Amino acid sequence: MKWRSELPALQELLVPRCYKPADFGRIARVELHHFSDASTKWYGECSYLRLKNEKDQFHCSFVMGKARVAPLKPVTVPRLEITAAVASVKTSTQLQQELQYEDVKEVFQTDSKVVLGYIANETRRFHIFVANRVQQIQEHSSPDQWRYVDTKSNPADHASQGLTPQGLSTLNWITGPAFLWKDEVHWSATVSEESIKLSEDDPEVRTSASLVTTTGKHFPSLASCLEYFSDFHRAKKAVVLCLT
Repeated sequence: MKWRSELPALQELLVPRCYKPADFGRIARVELHHFSDASTKWYGECSYLRLKNEKDQFHCSFVMGKARVAPLKPVTVPRLEITAAVASVKTSTQLQQELQYEDVKEVFQTDSKVVLGYIANETRRFHIFVANRVQQIQEHSSPDQWRYVDTKSNPADHASQGLTPQGLSTLNWITGPAFLWKDEVHWSATVSEESIKLSEDDPEVRTSASLVTTTGKHFPSLASCLEYFSDFHRAKKAVVLCLT
């Protein structure tokens, strides 16, 4: 009943579909910013087009957003976070084909330092679930395109937490985060490489086992070696295989 009573508020929701204002002037730079987030119930992503004109003024427009229900089978939050990151990459591929802008700079942002560690990894091996998704991300983006965003500034947090009709009109799902409307010098600093370093105890990291053999000073006699074979012909074949 609460959900039903809030539906009339959607009539007041307006989404500007023109990416460039009429009085904005000549475009000097075009950027696409993709945000992703996940919780135990939902995950999603949202994308914004950021324009800069010759007067160093900025305009941010909502382009696309997706929200998905988490699988019924229990999945860890890091796995859902990497799944949301894949959704951002897929949206990026679609928008590259649909938008008629050239030289678009793309930035992917997440509030999960674990995901940033997965994407930036070059030495560790992961279990299949994470490994397949990291491969998809690395095929369509580079690690230097990914940056950290604070949870409070991440509009994709609404996809993972849910929004009321009033929230759609008042929060930053449609307008984008406030920092996109400002120059980069006012943005928060990116996190250090040390802070996104993968933990040794991360359950998604495969443990590698090494086999160590030792050689004694004395080799077994020929007679003891021949005891392992059922006939002389098999013994000759083994010796030939070793020599070749």
